[in-house]
Amino acid sequence: MNFLRRFHDIVSDQTLDFNSKIKNLLAFGLEVFSLDVAIISKIDANTYTVLHALTPDNALLPGTQFELDGTYCVHTLSAGSALSFHKASQSTIATHPCYINFQLESYIGAPIKVADKTFGTVNFSSPNESTAFSDEAYDYIELFAQWLGSEFAKIDTKEQLLKNSYTLSKLENIANIGTWEVDLIENKVYWSKQTKRIHQVADDYQPIVDNAIEFYKEGPSREAINKAVENAINKGEKWDLELEVITAQNQEIWISTFGEAEFNEGNCIRLFGTFQDITESILLREALKKKKAEAEHMLEDRSMLFAKISHELRTPLNGITGMLTTLIDEKDTEKRDEKIKIALRSADILLNIINEVLDFSKINHGELKLEPTDVLLKTIFSDLASLYTPLFKETHVELIIENTIDDSCWAFCDSTRLSQITSNLLSNALKFTEQGHVKLKTQLINNNDALSLGITVSDTGRGMTPAFLESLFSPFTQEVDAKNNKGGTGLGLAIIKELVEYMGGTIKVTSELQKGSTFSINIPLELGKEQVIDDIQSKIELNSHSLSVLIVDDSDINRRVLDASLDKLNVKADCAIDGQDAIFKCKQKHYDLIFMDCIMPILDGFEATKTLRAQRICPSESTYIVALTANTSSQDKLACQQAGMDMFVSKPFKLPHIEKALSNALEHTAKVNSL
Repeated sequence: MNFLRRFHDIVSDQTLDFNSKIKNLLAFGLEVFSLDVAIISKIDANTYTVLHALTPDNALLPGTQFELDGTYCVHTLSAGSALSFHKASQSTIATHPCYINFQLESYIGAPIKVADKTFGTVNFSSPNESTAFSDEAYDYIELFAQWLGSEFAKIDTKEQLLKNSYTLSKLENIANIGTWEVDLIENKVYWSKQTKRIHQVADDYQPIVDNAIEFYKEGPSREAINKAVENAINKGEKWDLELEVITAQNQEIWISTFGEAEFNEGNCIRLFGTFQDITESILLREALKKKKAEAEHMLEDRSMLFAKISHELRTPLNGITGMLTTLIDEKDTEKRDEKIKIALRSADILLNIINEVLDFSKINHGELKLEPTDVLLKTIFSDLASLYTPLFKETHVELIIENTIDDSCWAFCDSTRLSQITSNLLSNALKFTEQGHVKLKTQLINNNDALSLGITVSDTGRGMTPAFLESLFSPFTQEVDAKNNKGGTGLGLAIIKELVEYMGGTIKVTSELQKGSTFSINIPLELGKEQVIDDIQSKIELNSHSLSVLIVDDSDINRRVLDASLDKLNVKADCAIDGQDAIFKCKQKHYDLIFMDCIMPILDGFEATKTLRAQRICPSESTYIVALTANTSSQDKLACQQAGMDMFVSKPFKLPHIEKALSNALEHTAKVNSL
């Protein structure tokens, strides 16, 4: 049994690695069997691969392959146990390819099995005859095969564990999921690499129970994890929580933590689970919630808008249609003039409602744009005073104007929006003031060379409650009662606030119930350049008869309205019913000025203008083209400009817009004639 002691000494020597042990065992086997060749093989199907070998000339190298049927090992595998030949030439295998090719007389081998599956063989052989192999030899070869099977199984398990660990690490990294474990017996905490990455600690960081909990943000998150751990240990409850964590680098993140407990004889011995960074998911979820809330709010606003507008439109429409209907048979001049005024006032109200709706839509879609120009600042408020003075005369309310702006102050600002802001405040003050006064005060404020415009509108009207003041600038907000309902869309103040803030200004309001309200606005101001102001009206009256004008519009009513406006200015115009008709007429006659509707069937105004310009039927140097459209966005204006139009007039237009178009066309014609 000496060989068993030698075998034990070799396999238990901790100074030797696996390959060294195999080499020593193969050498010892050759000594035990008195043979020349030792091989450990791996077998896949009919392929015999040499893993380890000892030969006299070291000619057989690891990796060498043979067909299994050409080796003696095929008989060993068939037997399923140790097998030997000591005189192959005198046995039944004398005709075997292995004997024919290698003349191996002696052979002893055994199958290596890993988990009940054949892995390969360990065998010893020699071209020389040997004595018959003893039982001890069989014991040794089988013991050697069993040890090899055990070692290969360990290697395979280790490789599989490493592979699984690598795969798990990859999956953790991809999914941003880490694992953790708390050994309550040893009071030790284990974090996977990904868990450490999420906590932003070093790879060699060793967590303990107390500092692991301290990563959770103080407050609800830390309280929740402490409660979850307590319930897991005491009641065996699992947890699945989304909590806030502050990493080692002081970064606040959201994590999803899952945990459960392991018990032994009723005692909790281990906690384990997963740890995932879900910050992006939480942010996306919150963004989606916000978008959903915005969409719902927008839908609610739209529903309220439709309901409100459908009601508010009826009053001015009734005024227009009612007055125009009664005008048909009206003979009395005074009554006719009065009805015309009511119809025009109703039309103005209708236009204001439409403009408020358009502004509200632009604000909601982020399309609000300012169009600043150089303007004589004081005239904005002087014109408003002239406009509102007659309206106040019809009431018991006095209009007080305090316009301290210098007569020569030019500003670079959006005069239309400033007028809109002030006009809305004056209209509201008049609407909710039955007696007393409404005061408009405007002034320039110089604060350390930073100029700003101050606008104050105060009244002695009904005032507002503190509760209503908190929601004053929200859309559709109105404080009315059944006995004193003033109507309106409820959009005016919301639009004013947006406009003021868009200009970089502020708006403040103070109010006392039954005593009045004061709106104070402050807007940063940029000084403008002085402009030469022409007397447009006189220029038109003197020279407009020389202009040849074409009106292009598919609507007969629109053509008639514009023709009537031009006729009032002593201008006679031709008409075309669409873009194609306009091109035909322009080929027959030269026109100095064309009023071009943008949206028409057959050929719209954009394409018609492009054709007129491209084919030089109406070149830009000799024909002035004015766009007429109900679309008023900056994109629409840009499209008109890109098509080759010179000026933009929105519908419904007023006479001053037409006067301006005529003036520009006259100036344009004068330049052409001077060349």
